[in-house]
Amino acid sequence: MVNDLLTLPLAQRLELVQTLWDSIAAEQIGPELTDADKQLIDQRLESFLTDGDTGLDADALLAAIEQSL
Repeated sequence: MVNDLLTLPLAQRLELVQTLWDSIAAEQIGPELTDADKQLIDQRLESFLTDGDTGLDADALLAAIEQSL
């Protein structure tokens, strides 16, 4: 069966891959969030948007960790 699929023209194989990928993505279900979880996420997002502090990039964070050792 797989060998038969490999003989399809490229356009049909790409379409098949897209269809399979879409079907897999549709089945992915994330964890259920409680109302408290949603509220906490909203509070943190609002705090981030209000504060505007983007934090440290990876290099700066690693440098700060190294200095503290």
